[in-house]
Amino acid sequence: MKGFIFTNFIDFIELNHGLEMVDEMITNCNLPSKGIYSSFSSYEFDELVSLLTYVSKKTDVNPEILLEKFGIFVFPYLIGKHSYIIDQYDNPLDLIGGIENHIHIEVKKLYNDVDLPTFRLVEKNEKKLSIIYSSSKGLSYFAIGLIKETLNHFNVKGTVTIDKSLDVEKSVKFNIELN
Repeated sequence: MKGFIFTNFIDFIELNHGLEMVDEMITNCNLPSKGIYSSFSSYEFDELVSLLTYVSKKTDVNPEILLEKFGIFVFPYLIGKHSYIIDQYDNPLDLIGGIENHIHIEVKKLYNDVDLPTFRLVEKNEKKLSIIYSSSKGLSYFAIGLIKETLNHFNVKGTVTIDKSLDVEKSVKFNIELN
């Protein structure tokens, strides 16, 4: 997993829980990296799981809620990196529906070793988008946070739900509906 996720997670925890929590988290998680991350390097996904689990237990906040809030937090960083692509869209559903064909292609140019989730378009109209999110990491709530912040970025109200009827390992179906 790319280091920018880790550096942003540390920033997220510091902003929401203070530097003392960051120090405790890094000290108590027994991380192979010792909690020293570079945005462009890669680290084991298990380190993120350890950090997330620690914060969840320490704050008594469900990991899914932390991941969703983290997705919202990291959105401006991703927008800053890919604003030239984002600017091509005038609505959130087109942007979200085009992740595979635009944003992920650009990310792979920058990081040839990146393990990205996939977003397969199932249904799309001007008010609704259904996509199947597949990931070896299972960060669906992080993705929900990114999707919700995409709606906010376009100043659009809507809902994001998980269709639990999908029975495919490491995949979930997201339904995004604009109000």
